[in-house]
Amino acid sequence: MQFFKLGNHFQRVLTAAALAALVALVATLMAFSATAVAQQVQEVRETKLAEGVYMLEGQGGNMMLVTTPTHTLLVDAQFARMAESIADKIATLAEVPLTYLFNTHFHGDHVGANQYLGEELGAKIIAHRNVRERLAANEEFPRTGLPTILADHWLQMNLGEHSLTMHHYATAHTDGDMVVWVDGHNIVHVGDLFFVDRFPFIDLNAGGTVQGYIDAIAALTENMDEHTQIVPGHGPLMNKTGYLRLHDMIIATREQVRAWHAAGADVDTMVAAGLGAEWADWSWNFINEERWIRTLYNDLLAE
Repeated sequence: MQFFKLGNHFQRVLTAAALAALVALVATLMAFSATAVAQQVQEVRETKLAEGVYMLEGQGGNMMLVTTPTHTLLVDAQFARMAESIADKIATLAEVPLTYLFNTHFHGDHVGANQYLGEELGAKIIAHRNVRERLAANEEFPRTGLPTILADHWLQMNLGEHSLTMHHYATAHTDGDMVVWVDGHNIVHVGDLFFVDRFPFIDLNAGGTVQGYIDAIAALTENMDEHTQIVPGHGPLMNKTGYLRLHDMIIATREQVRAWHAAGADVDTMVAAGLGAEWADWSWNFINEERWIRTLYNDLLAE
């Protein structure tokens, strides 16, 4: 069977197998191209939250910059490829060079630029001790990007015109999550304890639990009001109402999985049934509905 002509004077007949191989090659090249585009460095954008306090967005987890005449601190460091863009943005906003870098947890989209910001900008890196332990266990993670100032349950820092309070939530997204409050300004960076209107990633292999995640949101929202500015790990600047939407979704979907389990359903049956139209928009490229159901199911089995 003749599929197409090549050139004005040359014809080639392709078999079905050859055509399939060609289609596969094209698909591979398209996927590679899409990945390359996704990995292009994006601009770091700032949103001013208060004098000297900014939410920064680029690629990876959201960041927060706190700067005073004597100190500058950055919360989280996105991917390694974003390092120079992050440094450039800090230079345009900060009153003094970067003093400290704080990691809310150990995942790569929050610690990728650690090495650059530590080596090139001289920042001292701070995190919960479990963050250092997990990063140190990764042989590919640069040793100069490891946190050297380690916290336990909480930490307070005085930067001059701003002070910060960090709190640890032990079994939430991971076992090393810490949130950062800007004292007196009703601003908090909660890291990956908040995915805005998305199914959250709860890292069950790194100490995270569904109940711990629920408890963390409940504890945090007790200290919030309608004016609290919440910097989430992923998504736009948010408020208490948006945070409670996440809390309520987790409880509702967990109860559905528990009801299915009590009725004897296996996880594949749960995935096939789905969670319903109410939560259809909460799927995203990393945690879709199936992965969220399996997270809830695996967490239930581990209780």
